[in-house]
Amino acid sequence: MSFNDKEISTQDGQPIALYFFKWGFTEWRYTSADRDVTIDEIVDGEPVAKTYTAKAMSDNGMVQGTSSQNDFQITGPSDLPIVALFKGTPPSASIWLTVRRKHVGETDTPIYWKGNVTNVQKPSPAKCTIIGRPISASLKRTGLRLCWTRECPHFVYGPGCWLNAEDHRVDAVVDTSAGNTITLETTTGYVDQYFRGGYVQWEANDDGTLEQRFIEDQQDLGVTIFGLVSGLVHGQAIGLYPGCDHIPDTCDGKFDNLPNYGGFDKMPGKTPFGTSIF
Repeated sequence: MSFNDKEISTQDGQPIALYFFKWGFTEWRYTSADRDVTIDEIVDGEPVAKTYTAKAMSDNGMVQGTSSQNDFQITGPSDLPIVALFKGTPPSASIWLTVRRKHVGETDTPIYWKGNVTNVQKPSPAKCTIIGRPISASLKRTGLRLCWTRECPHFVYGPGCWLNAEDHRVDAVVDTSAGNTITLETTTGYVDQYFRGGYVQWEANDDGTLEQRFIEDQQDLGVTIFGLVSGLVHGQAIGLYPGCDHIPDTCDGKFDNLPNYGGFDKMPGKTPFGTSIF
């Protein structure tokens, strides 16, 4: 029988789910089956065997389906690695989730849900709930509009700014880390607040997945970030990326990037709409 035949059958269907999580270079694969399942996935145009580890997992989509208005929820054991990522500050990069449906004995594994993980809850010591939002929900949101402002509206190193972040990276080594503060082993050689408004970056695991945190304050050996430090240990290498206060002098003197400055600092301070010209 084909996948569709088993899908609509009242007695022959044996559905199982395949969950694929991707966070940077880190990947996790699980299945709701009672044993590991290996399927062929296309990687760089070639089929590659990938094994999904059996876990006690289920989702609301297998029963009621989902729409762009509903969150997709997976229930699983609390010892999944993804649970630890949401104990403090959530990861800065998206965790993508692809869910496939398969019937026992069939080779077809069509995708029936795709999106990103927005939260992970732990309702009991042994159970977790992974909450996902479909891609279609993000596409329907109203995007930001570029306005005329005196200060530059571009995010430093982002589109419009076009600076290469690696050209301005400053390497440092962690001495201690606690709460939202990182203490460096040696001074960076830059003045206080040089990195304020930028970000700190480090490798979150052996897979090479990167984690980032926005820098709120920087004085001498101390760096204060938004959110909590996670996984940083003594002697770990990190990268510091200087921030920008979005004014022309900083854009020119600090980054030599004035041609890409997006603000209009010479705008008049009086609006023409409140003045009668007749």
